Amino acid sequence: MAYNFSLFPTLNENLKTKAGIQLMPLRFYYIADDEEINLNAEESDSGSCVYSIFTENGLYSHDEYNFCFERQYIIRSHKCLFGKEGIACANAELGIAAIWTSSESKQRGVIKGGSFSKNSSSVVTRINHEFRTAQLRGRVDFSIVVYIIDPGRAFSDERHLANESGYVLGEIDRFSVVLDGTGSVFPIYEVSEPLQPLWYIKCDWEDPTVDRFSEAVSIYINKANKNYKYIDPSHKRLYDEQLLTEIISSAIGVIITKLKESKVFWDQTISGDSLQSGSVSSAVNYFINTLEWDVSSPENISLSIRKYLEKNGGAM
Repeated sequence: MAYNFSLFPTLNENLKTKAGIQLMPLRFYYIADDEEINLNAEESDSGSCVYSIFTENGLYSHDEYNFCFERQYIIRSHKCLFGKEGIACANAELGIAAIWTSSESKQRGVIKGGSFSKNSSSVVTRINHEFRTAQLRGRVDFSIVVYIIDPGRAFSDERHLANESGYVLGEIDRFSVVLDGTGSVFPIYEVSEPLQPLWYIKCDWEDPTVDRFSEAVSIYINKANKNYKYIDPSHKRLYDEQLLTEIISSAIGVIITKLKESKVFWDQTISGDSLQSGSVSSAVNYFINTLEWDVSSPENISLSIRKYLEKNGGAM
């Protein structure tokens, strides 16, 4: 078992309380057509600070859009962080930054926020960042830290303090974001089944007004099928994006048609009454009322889906 041990004073809980560090609400969003669209975040367990990302209609995907976050940090009594009783020299300059790690993506980075000194009138800084489309996978961990930007000059009674540029003095916030799963447009799984077709869909809901779209619907892409090469981006000469659009179009058509088989669920889906956020019915209600798809017949369902996807380059 490894232990973190510092030779210098660091930001402990008592000093955090004394400094009056305040964390404002987290905001998650993405940008589409130059518009910022808010994302919902649901903690996996209360107080865990591990958030699953989704939209009201369950259709956000980080493979289709960027992922952005922001949070404001306020230190109301920052002067106590400086000097012999603090964690940095009296004339040092400190900064706030986010260190992020995405193990599944094999990436990490630092997002710099604002800076402050003992003489600053106030400390209010905002950490925000835009991750590129499809840049991240799985869980992303964020650690918001206070660090030394300019160590300044140590007085005789401050030589016990950290005094090196870049040194991390402590953590003021920690949270994680889970981007795969409940936030996906479609959970698309690759399988290798020589006797199966190129793709097939499973609809496993009991109550579509409650069951999450991302958990009740699955599309399976068969890598063992001879035609897989046409939807595999690594085969650049053969890859046909239109074929993948056709698969998605057909899959959505199956979902809507199956949902129409139950009059009770279908009526509730159309009305939008008491639909669970991110549910199958919530997603289909979005197709009908927001995207204005014609679902009056199988032919019109198919036509509406294809017209929309081709107009928007296959994106939902």
